[in-house]
Parts: sequence; C-alpha cells; structure tokens
Amino acid sequence: MSDMQQMPLVLKPPRRLIFDNYIAGDNLGLIETLKTGLEVGDWYLLIGPHGSGRTHLMSALFQHLGDQGQTSAYIPLSDASDWPLLDEATAAYVMVDDIDALAAEPAGEMHLFNALNRWRLEKTTVVMSATGLTEFVLPDLCSRLGQATRLTLKSLQDEDFEALVLRLVSDQEMNMPADVAKYLVSRVRRNAGDVTRLVNQVLLKSLSERRAITIPMVRSVLQRAEE
Repeated sequence: MSDMQQMPLVLKPPRRLIFDNYIAGDNLGLIETLKTGLEVGDWYLLIGPHGSGRTHLMSALFQHLGDQGQTSAYIPLSDASDWPLLDEATAAYVMVDDIDALAAEPAGEMHLFNALNRWRLEKTTVVMSATGLTEFVLPDLCSRLGQATRLTLKSLQDEDFEALVLRLVSDQEMNMPADVAKYLVSRVRRNAGDVTRLVNQVLLKSLSERRAITIPMVRSVLQRAEE
C-alpha cells in the first residue's frame, strides 16, 4: 500500500471565525453594532441559545478589533480553569464568552463581579455572552449585569441554515446539491452547532467512501447518530 493510500482522510482545519463567514439571517443590525457601534467604556450582553453562533460572533469581534489595532482580550468561561483570567485581563476591549457557565458558582460569580468593577474604573468596553441571566445568584453581580446593553440574537430561518450548510461544504472545496442541503436541514435540530457537526460527519463519509454527497448518504449518517 502506498503512503498516499495510508494517509487518513481528514477535513481542512476549521475556518477562522470572522464576521464575513457568519450566516447573519435577521441579525445584520446586531452585527453592525458589534463592528461599529460599541461605545467606549460601555458594557454589552450578547444573548442567544446554545448553538446560535455567540462564540463565532465573540471571536469575530476579537479578530475585528485586532485588525483595527485595538488592544483586546478574549476570555472563554466554559472551562472553570479559565475563570481566573478574569482577574488578569486588562485591555481597551474585553470579550467574556459564556458568562452563564459560572452562574450559581460563588467563586466564579465573585471573579466576574470583581472584574466588572475593575473594568468600570479602567473604562474598558466589555462584551459578554450568555444564554440568559436567570441562574445568577450574587445580588450585586445581577445588578451589574443588568446595566449591560442587551443584544439579542434572532433565530435563523431554514434558508439561513441551508446557506450555512453550503458554506461549510464550500469551505472544504466539496460540493453538495441544494436539495441535499435542504433535506439535511429538515432532519436536524435548528442549531448551528448541531448542523456543523452533522455536515462534518457527512463530508468525512464522502471523503472516506469517495462518493458524491446524496440524500441516502445523509440519511445513513443520521441513522448512525441515532443508534
């Protein structure tokens, strides 16, 4: 067997998360606010359900600010080991992703509370993201979070998810007929994260079997996922 035959078939590295490759749907106004409408020293809260693309937008904003020469910091909170980063971040702009990951955790809430107080004194522009704020317990933190301007992501429509599917396929320099994309979207939860995972599974199957992407192929991937 040649070296070429032994090489595993893999997808290209994930695309950079930037504004240009975010499927916006009805969120163009929100994206424009992130790109050009942030007021210095103000706080913002990006609200959206799991898989709605919050992390994509937070990462895109971080990239955008860097391209403009602004000092910025990005702090993901889904992993508790990253919570202490809140005590250290100092920049003109700070993006704090998934703040609800530390809700009802006394140590985590205190990290965020102290950071917000410091950033207020430093006139730092803060953009946070969450699915919601109902689980937070510390009253003073709840008060601080209530001061942030809310930016609420509107749900994507089926045609937006179909555009996402075709964009993901195109990023891998592969092809998927529009009717297959429509079928895939009709069979998966309307969630950008779930759609992305399913598309990647289909693409890997197409690569490994060296076959065109068809509705039966998508159906077989879905059936395997349900087993």
